[in-house]
This record gives sequence, C-alpha cells and structure tokens, in this order.
Amino acid sequence: MKKLFSLFFALFALAACDTSQEFAPDENAGMQVARKVSIFESQDNQKKWILQAESVDFSDLQTATLKNPELLLKENGKDSASVTGKTGSFDYQQKKVSIEGNAKIKSFTQQLLITAERFFYDVNNNRIWSDDKTVITRGGVKVTARKGVVTDSKLTDIEIKQQTTRLPENTRELQNTPL
Repeated sequence: MKKLFSLFFALFALAACDTSQEFAPDENAGMQVARKVSIFESQDNQKKWILQAESVDFSDLQTATLKNPELLLKENGKDSASVTGKTGSFDYQQKKVSIEGNAKIKSFTQQLLITAERFFYDVNNNRIWSDDKTVITRGGVKVTARKGVVTDSKLTDIEIKQQTTRLPENTRELQNTPL
C-alpha cells in the first residue's frame, strides 16, 4: 500500500511539473492588476491631486499602467481641473503621469477645454504639457497649438507652441458657451 501511494504521488508530481505551460505574465493576466485604484498626494491635510483609474497593472516595478485614467487637480481643496484619456502610466521614481488616447483637460475654474492625443503631468514641478497638436477651446474661440502646450496645474499660464487661431464669426460666439 505504501509503494502504491508513493507511485501515485510520483505520477502526480510529474504531472504537476509539466513544462508545456510555462508561467508568463500575459497568460496570467490580472495577477498584478487592481481595480478602481486611487493614488493621491496631500499637503497641509488637503489633497493636491488624485489619480484614479478603472484598473491599474502594477507588474512593472517602475511604472504602473492605467486603464481609463482621470487625474483630478485640486486648488485650495476644490476640484480645479480634470485630465482624462483611455490609457496612461504613472512613473513612481520620476513622479510623472502620462494620459493618452483622446486626452482632454477640462478646467472648472478657467472654463476651458484642452484636447490632444496625450498629456503629461510632472508632480514635482506641477506642470502639464503636450508634445503634439493641441486644441484649446474657450467660449467660441479655438486656438490650435501645432507643437503642444505647457501650463501650470491651475491652467492660468498657458504657453502655446506654434499657434493658429480661429476667430469667431460674430460676437455671440464670444459669449460664455458651455464646454
């Protein structure tokens, strides 16, 4: 009986050691993925920014990969702007966020919308920028920055690189048009 048990255990161990299915992160998706994640930074008991995502892949030790991220920027404890996109990443070491895929910045305080393929946010320097065609819309006026923009997180000081402007056709377009 003891020999039969040993033989059964040896066969079971050999079957468990089958190398035809080696471990690979792609095959075991979800092993280091968290759902509905929030990462934030606080100062003086107030949050400065909150990075939320539908899901986050933590398998890379230097960068988290984000699905449907939203970066919410705060000013004096209140929401001042949000940056959204389809995908993104957060670099732990450099404290930089990238959000891409139909990326949008919506300013609640400045009443403007900025769109580009991707945006970057430097946590340490409190700067947002894009590196390709970016459109800024406020009221009925659109400004296109062909080489991107650089701005502070308050969106009050925006540097436009290679600008083109579409002027409104009449004064009604200049009135406060909702985003």
